[in-house]
Amino acid sequence: MDPEIKRLVEEVENQLTVAGVDLQKWKILRQEMQKRMVQSNFPKVGDKIYAKYFQHQYFPARVDSLDKDKQEFHITWDDNDPDGRVVKVTDVALDKVPGVAEIGVGSNVLFQQGSYGASGDRSGGTRWHMGRITNISKSPDGKFLYDGEHVFGEEDGKWVTYRGFEQTFSALTIERLRVSPNALESFEGSISETTSSNASRFFDLDVFVCYSNKNTSGKEINPMRIISDVEESLGIKTNLKFRNPSLEEVAIMIQKCKVVLAFISNEFAADESCQQQFQFAKKTKAVPVIPIVVGNGFDWTRTVIGLLIAGELYIHFKDETVYSQKLQELERSMKKSLSGPHEDQQNSVAQQPKKEPCPVFVSYCWTNSYLSFEANEIRKVAGGVYSDPRKVKKDVERQLQGQKLWLDIEQLGTSNQSDRNSSMFEQIAEGLAGAQVILTFISSEYSKSENCNMEFNHAVKTMKIPTVPIIVGERGSADWVQRQVGMVLGQIEAKDERSERIEMREIDDEYNYQSKITEICNRISRYNVTGQVFERREQVETKSRAPKIGDHVISHWQGGQFFFSTIVAYDKDTMCFTVDWDDGDTTGRVVKYNETAKDELLEEGEGDVAVGTTVLFPQGQYKLNSADENYSGFRYFEGEVTSMREEDGKMLYSGHHSRYERGETPRFRGVTYEFHDYPLQKLRLAPNAFEVLNIE
Repeated sequence: MDPEIKRLVEEVENQLTVAGVDLQKWKILRQEMQKRMVQSNFPKVGDKIYAKYFQHQYFPARVDSLDKDKQEFHITWDDNDPDGRVVKVTDVALDKVPGVAEIGVGSNVLFQQGSYGASGDRSGGTRWHMGRITNISKSPDGKFLYDGEHVFGEEDGKWVTYRGFEQTFSALTIERLRVSPNALESFEGSISETTSSNASRFFDLDVFVCYSNKNTSGKEINPMRIISDVEESLGIKTNLKFRNPSLEEVAIMIQKCKVVLAFISNEFAADESCQQQFQFAKKTKAVPVIPIVVGNGFDWTRTVIGLLIAGELYIHFKDETVYSQKLQELERSMKKSLSGPHEDQQNSVAQQPKKEPCPVFVSYCWTNSYLSFEANEIRKVAGGVYSDPRKVKKDVERQLQGQKLWLDIEQLGTSNQSDRNSSMFEQIAEGLAGAQVILTFISSEYSKSENCNMEFNHAVKTMKIPTVPIIVGERGSADWVQRQVGMVLGQIEAKDERSERIEMREIDDEYNYQSKITEICNRISRYNVTGQVFERREQVETKSRAPKIGDHVISHWQGGQFFFSTIVAYDKDTMCFTVDWDDGDTTGRVVKYNETAKDELLEEGEGDVAVGTTVLFPQGQYKLNSADENYSGFRYFEGEVTSMREEDGKMLYSGHHSRYERGETPRFRGVTYEFHDYPLQKLRLAPNAFEVLNIE
């Protein structure tokens, strides 16, 4: 949030408090309004667009009017051509840079290729064409780069002999792309505007269902079966009873329903109608959406559908063996949404029921779970059946007879199920706050996972929760020992004999497995007896790496380069800092939380840096003015530690750049791919997501 806007909001809230207004209600309504302030790609009268002309070419124009019934724009070409001035809504694109979540693999976009010359009183310009994205990559400075190909060819009547024609395009930044509008957006607000008596038919609609017809036959679980079962169980009213609705009626139903059920699959992601309905519900109108995955293909994760639900939990009806369990999970999720958001807006947060805390928290990597693999949540599994963290969790609960363990797939709610649900990191932090002991399933994969590392450090170092370390993954793997998780675990074991690790990689029979389950339960009982907590070991309070306003920091500017600056603001919604650069530069002042590190010395013996740790390190100097005799300061870069050694009682660290491949580092004086024997005092660390949760 812009600092000035934030100041005004705080001023309004202070005045509301004086007036006796319930701030909880106000904040809920404000969050709802913020969600609905989504920038639309649908052109308005007077907007500049790129519109389809002849032979599948697109040229600049302005919108004169919109015929909603015919879904057509009347336009004026920039070069005043009198022909082709009526175009379909889907054959234009607003001249606006799209958002990252609007373009995925398979998305249709407009891109520039070739030019045309002036003729008479008509000016020349660049040709635009319809393309399809085939690959997305990242540049060294973190920008997305898009590759693709023409959607239409000569066989479709497209002109392909213009100068500069190539069948493909590559490494285009998002600034050079445009996207067509969602036709449903032309009916945004139709509920209040329409005079049609038919509109009242949808006012008591509970659920809007969107699915691909291609998923209603074959071996996959049929979406129609799922809908039939939840209709019978919950007594809900869905859109399926309305046959062949118009585009306007679809828009009204989505806006009036309480929740959308989206049956996601590869076929769903390729269906233009499904895409429009999903994006209109989730992005444009912020209607709660429950993603339900059918089938076994996961190519959709790289499409816009995947981008829009990235990081959220979905319900996967993989096959008949999980049908009953997943149906119950779906019904629970639907009940949450069917009771809000309207009800939420009438009650304060304090009046809402809270989840009961789980005394035992399970921290693990999905890659080590066979159950996760069988559910098609991961492509390959590392480890054995008897070292599966999810299986262990179930059997520990069974032996403890009712003791509840916190597991992500059971406890995390998606932001779609309720307008008030917290972010994933906030929910995990809440789960850890109620934990008395943490089962940490350590493996090579766990030690290399950024999220697992953040979770482990927050639980063990910051919150000082006792841990039961359980070693899982591939037999013989030991690279995690030199990584941060291994170093911190070594420190814990040296101070607390109750933290001795439990080895599960060698188990291959039920008898030995049950013996380990008993050992784990006995270990848990040392920390947790009928809800009472044993005194936790004494440790020095860990400092937070999260910068505050006024702190001097090292922040990412561009091109993978980091420079000195000072924090002037923080936006919780975007998790970004605003900085003032020490050298007075006014560009690139908004920086992600994990691309900003406090300029303070790291302390020896804390286990903050190990093999695999991402650090900021100085390399090379720069001048603001090439004519200056002296250098202005040091450049910092992001790197990964690959080895460390001890010399004279101090640790020295070596590694390489993490944003550049070998041979691709910037050609600045003093910059090389590797760095060697840096003392801890020269390195800096960015905060993790948990550390920035409480920044004011």
